[in-house]
Amino acid sequence: MFRSYARLRERLVPYLVEQVRRAVQSGAPLMRALYFDHPHDDAVWEHPLQWLLGDDLLVAPVLEPGRSRWPVYLPAGSWVDVWTGESFDGGAVVDAAAPLERIPVFARSVAWERLRDVWETEN
Repeated sequence: MFRSYARLRERLVPYLVEQVRRAVQSGAPLMRALYFDHPHDDAVWEHPLQWLLGDDLLVAPVLEPGRSRWPVYLPAGSWVDVWTGESFDGGAVVDAAAPLERIPVFARSVAWERLRDVWETEN
């Protein structure tokens, strides 16, 4: 699992470099709670441990041992489960698959085309 995530991190480097550049220019944190970008969405306050990595990736850490599914709140917009490619409308909680080797991560649909290869490349 570690090797798989280390390789994923390496494939994410171009995205991370772009997002760090934006963070420096805008002053927004690279990693930030959902309420940073969605302060008027009351539902994000009910999911305080989910966070955005840059502008386009939503990460929902699984915080209970033995869970294979995890509720993930997706704010307004259209989102894609990066592991399955399945699309979801935001403004709702989805029941995401969360096996031990796969942290729930969603990409904004508008960014999915340029991020797809990061997840579709063989580990």
